[in-house]
Amino acid sequence: MIDFLLYTMEYKGDFIDSDISLKQYTDCCFEEYKRIYEDCFFEMRSALGLLPINACDSREELLKKSNDIYIYIENGSMIGSVAIFGNEIDELIVAKEFQRKGYGQMLLNFAISHIQKNSVSPISLCVTDWNKGAINMYLKNGFQIMKTEQIKGA
Repeated sequence: MIDFLLYTMEYKGDFIDSDISLKQYTDCCFEEYKRIYEDCFFEMRSALGLLPINACDSREELLKKSNDIYIYIENGSMIGSVAIFGNEIDELIVAKEFQRKGYGQMLLNFAISHIQKNSVSPISLCVTDWNKGAINMYLKNGFQIMKTEQIKGA
């Protein structure tokens, strides 16, 4: 495992009113969710030497968190998902075939709006320095780096 930086970011932007309709995770989504999740994190986990490489939660663990995981489906295809745990945005994923088409932005806006409507603050998330695309998206959308931790490799 190599050393990397973990950034904790907080949202400092304006109020967002998202009208996108997402559904909560259900067990029937497991196989597709697992595929998208593992596709999204495979390259990063491999590059950073994080084991296991395929680290999607088990079916049972996802069901325990199902009230906090939101899935976006369009034309019968799962596009992506975002998890919201209190004030934290986590596991924002977009299927590889739908990346770079604005869906990540849409999921991020949904998450910010959802948290704001529930009056939870500050809105935060964590991201590794490896994921430069996500860092840029977060910075462009009102997030600021509040804390940097160096994670030592094994």
